[in-house]
Amino acid sequence: METPSVSEIGRIATWPWGRGTPVTLLREPDVAAGESNAQNTPIGFHQDRPDNGTGGVPFGRRLRDLRLRSGLSQKQLAHSSTLSVRAIRDLENGRVRHPRADSLRLLAEALGLNSPQMNQLTHDQMLGSPAEAAEPAVSGPFIGREQELAALTTMLGAEHHRLITITGIEGVGKSRLAREVAHALEAAEHSTVFWLPLDDDRLHCGKAPMGAPDQPAWWREVIHRGPDSRRRLTETIGESNSILVLDGARPEDELTDITAFLLAICPRLRVLVTTRNPDGMPLDTLFPLAPLAVPSPDTKPADLDSVASVALLLAQTKRIRPAFCPDAHVLTDVARICRALDGLPAALESAAHWSLIYSLRQLTHQLAAEPLTVARRPMGGQEPDAYASVHHTVATLSSRQRDLLSAMSHKSARETDGYWSVAELADEMGLLAADCADDIYHLVILGILRRVDCHDVAMFKVLNIVGIVGEHALAGQNDIAGQHTAA
Repeated sequence: METPSVSEIGRIATWPWGRGTPVTLLREPDVAAGESNAQNTPIGFHQDRPDNGTGGVPFGRRLRDLRLRSGLSQKQLAHSSTLSVRAIRDLENGRVRHPRADSLRLLAEALGLNSPQMNQLTHDQMLGSPAEAAEPAVSGPFIGREQELAALTTMLGAEHHRLITITGIEGVGKSRLAREVAHALEAAEHSTVFWLPLDDDRLHCGKAPMGAPDQPAWWREVIHRGPDSRRRLTETIGESNSILVLDGARPEDELTDITAFLLAICPRLRVLVTTRNPDGMPLDTLFPLAPLAVPSPDTKPADLDSVASVALLLAQTKRIRPAFCPDAHVLTDVARICRALDGLPAALESAAHWSLIYSLRQLTHQLAAEPLTVARRPMGGQEPDAYASVHHTVATLSSRQRDLLSAMSHKSARETDGYWSVAELADEMGLLAADCADDIYHLVILGILRRVDCHDVAMFKVLNIVGIVGEHALAGQNDIAGQHTAA
């Protein structure tokens, strides 16, 4: 072996932390701030450029997030990659727009990234990897879903489930939970996350909403446009440890065959689906997401902030009105709002926005008169109102299920506060207990019932505003049925 020169000795380093056989790396010279280099940038390390319309997260911020997730300081990453601290700092601060190819390779090795992760890190448009910015925007803290997060990460991780379908009513937080699960697995396993919004307008018209990044054309066509796009997706995922989120699926998407195909071709892929209507999805993949817990009427004011829905509404209101400081009377109003809005995160966020022009006492009065005006986002917002899809959901029910829903909404239950057991409801409707149980199960999966356990008996109640919206939907269905009878 040829002896290295004195100048080369200073450029030799070994892999730290004792992970396996030491690997010899070459020390990269300091990168001057703003330096442009003519070397070809390796695939997966193309910089976001302000003029390419991607709207993606800058390379520097992505590099910083990966470093922090690995528990490394800038000095430690510099040591393990054999770059200088100044080079790392310039990259993370965006002062280096065109890092050298060797620098990028050394960073990838130091962070333990595989090829798909390298592509995701920098939105590689050559391979057309889906942009991370397609994830839903986050507008507040993640509160009250710790148990669901732990269960899903365990199922997709240690328990080796490869397909899970999160179901629930609009506004219950399915997309946000899926985002947190994907990020938790990404951090714990260094897995690659791909996000495909199935209910996004860009999938139907080929255009992204204003301010959102464009997806590659083939990515928008994965679900409905044939085998070529699916082949490109399987080539992109390959054998990497990956999470694919199919967000906002509908029955017409017919995901059963697609997910089976992807899981068969990509051995380390796991798929997380969110949907309001899981028709067609395998029964053993369903994970119904219930609304957040709401306080009982006898909960003491001092204990209210420990209830998930109250904690979320307080946090959202504080975010919008930093001077907000509730006393015991205000906390009582907060509890009433949470109960009236069923603990649905999207509706609670809307109520927090309305607190800019109404007091919380005014909002409680408004909820008593017309709950939908509080659940509605001010000025229409950029997202659909909570409960906007209830009409469609009710329309998909069988006539027996609609009758059952109507009875639960408008007749007095034998137990207090409008809750019904399966046996009581079957008796009320004149149904066999098994048939009633099937219907109740379907309504729970759709997310339009709340369950409580009372004296070791499961009890069910229609969500408050679902009953209001459903009344109009049921009336419309009955009008249609009457017209058909008359004809």
